[in-house]
Amino acid sequence: MNEKIADALRAEVASGKLKPGEKLPAVRQIAERFDVAAGTATKALQLLSKQGVVRADSTRGYFVSEQPEVGEGRGPSAEFVAIMSELESLRAYLVRLDDRLQQLENSAQPR
Repeated sequence: MNEKIADALRAEVASGKLKPGEKLPAVRQIAERFDVAAGTATKALQLLSKQGVVRADSTRGYFVSEQPEVGEGRGPSAEFVAIMSELESLRAYLVRLDDRLQQLENSAQPR
């Protein structure tokens, strides 16, 4: 759901409804608008912040970035791709460890 909220807010930025430098509604207001928990709204805003669409001010809230980077052609950064690749490698390694552990547990059980 946080992706849907982020998509809706990103569309408002792209359309000019939310302008660069403009303060976004409070997390509570966004949560009420989309009928979700405040944590879900916060995750949507954090996603937009990572994408450079908004910036967070720890005491004042979220603001539309001065030069938001929105658009269909924009792909993930090289750093993001590298991190995701590393996470996938770790996930595969953990799956192999889990398989080995299961084999050991099965062979250690008395028959």
